[in-house]
Amino acid sequence: MIRRARGCLLAVTAILMAVTVGGVVVYVLRVPLLVGVGSIVYDTDPLDSADAIVVLSGGDDRLLEAADLFRSGYAPVIVLTRQPEPSIVEELQARGVGVTDALEVRLGYLEALGVPRSATTVLQQVVASTHEEATLVAEWAKSRGVERIIIVTTGFHTARARLAFGRSFQSQPTVLLLRASRVSEFDPVAWWHDRQGVRTVLIELQKQFYYRVMYWLGRSP
Repeated sequence: MIRRARGCLLAVTAILMAVTVGGVVVYVLRVPLLVGVGSIVYDTDPLDSADAIVVLSGGDDRLLEAADLFRSGYAPVIVLTRQPEPSIVEELQARGVGVTDALEVRLGYLEALGVPRSATTVLQQVVASTHEEATLVAEWAKSRGVERIIIVTTGFHTARARLAFGRSFQSQPTVLLLRASRVSEFDPVAWWHDRQGVRTVLIELQKQFYYRVMYWLGRSP
């Protein structure tokens, strides 16, 4: 009985020591581990000149980045996609309330930032996901023989955008350059410092996992 109790005590002690050592290791390596998690959602390329700058639908920080690239001469045209209008917009319009749609607002922002309407192209098909955007842009690029595209999006969205666009462009020679907006609040090396950063990364990891599973199953996400 005494031997058994002693054996149990030694086993518990060994487990506690292992847990303690593991906890210390994780604590010491917490920063590089968390930075590594950030790199799962953040994936960009060095800048180079291109035939077009494609701005993915979403935050207006993407428009600012695209306008900066355009004014710097990286590409002669900015391409926008159309996203679904919120249902409230249709309701307001039905009641006679004048509402400027999201596309016109985005075009207005670009114009105010020094991008003339003549230098913008709008892909008219409405798209509701990154996968649909990638498919539409791939069709547009193929029809025009576009050789190089800068894809502008928010930092936390770059890895999933690369996944979707790489899938849609896999049979085309077009070079894709992913560019993260520099005015975004997302920081891939310090995302865990605030609640919003943690929430953003956790949600994006779920979306990226979903995309990978759907692609593995041969289906569209």
